[in-house]
Amino acid sequence: MFTALTDAQAWLAVVILVAALVLAVTLFAGTRAVRSGRAPAAQGAMDEASLLRELSAIDTRLTALEEGIGRVAEALPRVVQGVGVVRYNPFPEMGSNMSFSVAFLDGRANGVVVSVLTNREGSRVYGKAVEGGTSSYPLSEEERQALALAQENRA
Repeated sequence: MFTALTDAQAWLAVVILVAALVLAVTLFAGTRAVRSGRAPAAQGAMDEASLLRELSAIDTRLTALEEGIGRVAEALPRVVQGVGVVRYNPFPEMGSNMSFSVAFLDGRANGVVVSVLTNREGSRVYGKAVEGGTSSYPLSEEERQALALAQENRA
């Protein structure tokens, strides 16, 4: 019966609803003023022209909003939508979880897994590309966990 709406479709529906509401209120107020006799016939004609200008302005703004929503919907699959972080201790001689792996994925499960391994001498940073949820590079257990968390957290 009902289907799930994407974010872009939901925003478009809200924009259309608001525009329709503004149009209805404007038309209602205009016709009420003319019927009540508060506006003379010449003034009513001017109100009509004013209403048409206002409707044209609303239509222009609605078109701009629709175009903006279209651009957002087009870019949405390419933005970071899932992040997963795993902290761990790869060096038993050190006492804390100063190392970590973090995965960043977009809407198409493309992105990167970055690992920072820290020991007493310093830190080393490794980055591995991810395409379609998998990497062509071998991943450590912690990197696989970070990738799985990022995939769960997407959309």
